[in-house]
Amino acid sequence: MATINGERVTMNTNYKIKNLLKSINDLDLNFEKVKIQELVKGLTNESYMLDFEKFMLVLRINNINSDDLGINRMHEAHILEKLKNKPFAQNTIYIDKNYRFILYEYIEGNSIDFKKLNDVDKKKLIELINSYQEIKLELPKFNYFNHINKYWQKIRKSNNINSQKEKKIENFLCDLNNFQKSNWPKLLTHHDLEKNILATKNGYKIIDWEYAANGYYNFDRHSLKLINNNKMISNLIKNMNSFWFEINKIS
Repeated sequence: MATINGERVTMNTNYKIKNLLKSINDLDLNFEKVKIQELVKGLTNESYMLDFEKFMLVLRINNINSDDLGINRMHEAHILEKLKNKPFAQNTIYIDKNYRFILYEYIEGNSIDFKKLNDVDKKKLIELINSYQEIKLELPKFNYFNHINKYWQKIRKSNNINSQKEKKIENFLCDLNNFQKSNWPKLLTHHDLEKNILATKNGYKIIDWEYAANGYYNFDRHSLKLINNNKMISNLIKNMNSFWFEINKIS
């Protein structure tokens, strides 16, 4: 019975995906014969490998609660357009006009163990960040205060927060609001870099730019611990990650 149920799930998934792909009219691809395989389930979206025999693509079905997670799909589309044909980024094939899904090239690579990086590796990562931060965005300065505060208000409504923790977070938000108002340099920032760099035969490749924005210029360097000279940014990264996991549980 387990096998039969498994086959039913696979058939239903294939039907759902092929039905979704029928909305694509301007790509010369035969979706009827494609082989579909679910990739390791991500924490935000559903992703599937589409095997066309001669090449492979990835279909990412976007989380229906993108707004709750602080994702702006229009901004993501703008950034992906700017990243087109860049050697360090995945090539985007198609973005659904309603932002339900996205198709991009499948990249063969391995995740990085950041605890084992040597000085040469660190230098390459700094050069990688420098490369994508040369790209100029027609986007506003990312608002970290609004992003974190939105998370926090949802968490407060859904959980019993002790007064000590609440005071600590409110103090942090006050500092963050002051930081947001300051005149810091804004550049293309990935915001989720640690889990989304692949080591490939052609060098490092960065995937999943959905949290990217015109952010604080040194955020990504801090997140990879390539530098550690700003306590405010270290606390920001810590709270963004912690709040994101809390939001994911209740969304």
